[in-house]
Amino acid sequence: MSQPINYETSWLIAEASARTHVIDALRSIQKDYAVIDRRVVELGCGIGTNLAVFAAANPVIGVEGLQAAVEECRRRGIEAILADIERDIPLGSASADWVLCVDVLEHLVNPAECLASAHRILREGGHLIVNVPNHFDLGGRLRILCGSGIDSRGYFPASPHWNYPHVRFFSRRSIGELLDQCGFDVVQDYRQRFLSFPKLRWWEWLGMRAPLRAMQSRWPDLFSSGFFLVCRKR
Repeated sequence: MSQPINYETSWLIAEASARTHVIDALRSIQKDYAVIDRRVVELGCGIGTNLAVFAAANPVIGVEGLQAAVEECRRRGIEAILADIERDIPLGSASADWVLCVDVLEHLVNPAECLASAHRILREGGHLIVNVPNHFDLGGRLRILCGSGIDSRGYFPASPHWNYPHVRFFSRRSIGELLDQCGFDVVQDYRQRFLSFPKLRWWEWLGMRAPLRAMQSRWPDLFSSGFFLVCRKR
């Protein structure tokens, strides 16, 4: 039986303007890894915002569980298919060079099934891009201590806590362990693009950026807003 979808297309459209940090990281990957003329697949593609980064130079296809989101992708010129990404995805084995799974695993009852599909779809030596949010950075812990509840960042203010759309929560270690168990090696960690600290801009203005980076390197769970990783199929 398929799991119910616990997000809405309207949310995806509304949050697009708040995803510039993710888009910037994807653009850096395209440049750093020379992602040109490669087949790029995204599992949980939403409305195609991430795939649009790669679409000009690569054949791309998204896999999405919401029919309305699939239609929105197609309206934006992104090829997409409707499928349950926790089940058998209708794409051929070893058919992709890159697979994206960005801000998706936290919504899944069984994220390992999604990563198993990513592993099957990728060619030997292919790459996987993963991002998961960190609810328990220093700022999040302080807000929870002050009574915010689990949604300390206000991602889903209209959702009661008993029906919160994020059903999995990751530390840097735990996402690394999951990827390892699913046959992936982390080859690059983009944590520096996801530095998180209360009143960060103020501290950076005071010249504290380098010490904060050092703290993030030592304690990523406290000082990263998410874990953005490039992995290689083992």
